[in-house]
Amino acid sequence: MNARTPVRHHLVLWAAALLTPAVFLVPVGFVARRGYTGESDLVVASESGFIGADLSRPVTDSPSLAELTAVWREFHLVKALIAGLLVLALMGLASAVRRRMEAAGRGRRRLLLVAYGAVVVWLLGALTVLLANVQGAAAPFASVASLLPPGHASGELSGVLGELRRAVEVGAPSPAGGIASELLGDFTLYHAVFAVLGAVTGVALVSLAVRAVWRRWRLRGSARSADPTWLVQTTVYGAAGGIFLVLSLANASTWVHPVPALLASLGGS
Repeated sequence: MNARTPVRHHLVLWAAALLTPAVFLVPVGFVARRGYTGESDLVVASESGFIGADLSRPVTDSPSLAELTAVWREFHLVKALIAGLLVLALMGLASAVRRRMEAAGRGRRRLLLVAYGAVVVWLLGALTVLLANVQGAAAPFASVASLLPPGHASGELSGVLGELRRAVEVGAPSPAGGIASELLGDFTLYHAVFAVLGAVTGVALVSLAVRAVWRRWRLRGSARSADPTWLVQTTVYGAAGGIFLVLSLANASTWVHPVPALLASLGGS
């Protein structure tokens, strides 16, 4: 470990510490500057947007709904960008902690191992935020529709949701199919994106876990010491990879059969 290593360690630590609150606060501030000061404002805007929209026309012909969808896409893009930077910072921090652990004595190594495990969990949390917001940015209209409260809908909103459900049941999405068709298309894309991203992430994490076990097995009986983080990598990456693969399968199922899930999200049975 050279003299510059502690400097890099502190830089990535400060970057991660600053980016963690930023990933939540900056997107909220961005939306607030556009006139939406809280979740209740977004819910109200979503309800009024759908109530005032011509359901037979595309979203672009409904100004309030189109504006909210654009804002929501930008919200997810900003959040995904900051989450991506946080993931990079935490990857650097995990690497720095691992190098310090390899150079440390036995007593200090245990403390650094706990720190390494915490950083890995932190990294996986940031990665989850990144994937969720890439998903939202790719299909913002479906994300806007998720703001609707179908379980508590009444009056005009209840009627609009009923019309949407009936239109969704008609068939596959098409450019000429109006808002219901666009919603079905975006909803399908929403789940397709996470099915792919979740599968890629799950396979990558499981591969890291398997690689850690393989390296540990290769060094058995060797004079060289094994990577002290191998058990953390095997346990945490393996478990997280399995969870991502399960989520990928769930989203793939909805991707292939989107209509029942969309009807349920719109308050259908």
